[in-house]
Amino acid sequence: MGKIAFSIGTIHFSWFGLILATAILAACAISWYQVRLRRENVDTLLDLTLYSIPIGIFSARLYYVVVNWQLYAGNPREILQLWHGGLAIHGALIGIVLTIWLYSLINRISFWRWADIVVPGLAFAQAIGQWGNFINQDAFGYPTDAAWGIYIDYIYRPPGYEQFDFFHPTFLYESGWGLAIFILLIAVSRLTIKKPSTLASGSLLLLYLILYSLGRLVIEEFRLDSEMLGDWRLAQIVSAIILIWSGTLLAWRNKKRRKNGEVV
Repeated sequence: MGKIAFSIGTIHFSWFGLILATAILAACAISWYQVRLRRENVDTLLDLTLYSIPIGIFSARLYYVVVNWQLYAGNPREILQLWHGGLAIHGALIGIVLTIWLYSLINRISFWRWADIVVPGLAFAQAIGQWGNFINQDAFGYPTDAAWGIYIDYIYRPPGYEQFDFFHPTFLYESGWGLAIFILLIAVSRLTIKKPSTLASGSLLLLYLILYSLGRLVIEEFRLDSEMLGDWRLAQIVSAIILIWSGTLLAWRNKKRRKNGEVV
């Protein structure tokens, strides 16, 4: 399957870009639905969308470039060629969460409430976006004889693995896990809308971070292209930090809510 979906004259539309655009549109649609269910201001969502999308893409690319600088040091022009792949979900999360936090601080709205509105769509977008790795034949795992192994063209196989044809489709594992998280978040969201006192605000965001981090800790073990920090996989280090922070904060916020008898 080629990387170019179609062309109009000299303008080429890549599958990676189309998948990314689909993921963003899906996230916007889901967030809009969440806003309507929670009877919040649609204009606020529009503002957050206009700020979060470019900042999220920028931070995802910046994170990837920084931790893979050896790939770009000799050819910095490649940094701007996003259609070749290279967006880090941890970078995107940092950018999006910071954007919502700063916007909430400036406009004096609840960061936690708006994070809960946005995060189901973010999980679904992640599930879609992982298929960009399928198109670009990257972010795959170790060789496997499993029936679901994915064929990787010779030119994309890393040194030492040229003799293998099929590899773990780690993009599919992450996509499936993201979809499962999305379904759970929607279920919890419906519960909190019907019974607002069930969980403290921000619980959906923290639950997402916990579940994604748990999945990433496991899935990263299968990957061949992990960025390393000494003998440790960087993504697992970051995931472990996020997992501990999110789990602690989730427990603390809900304990505080129960103690105060109100949603915080």
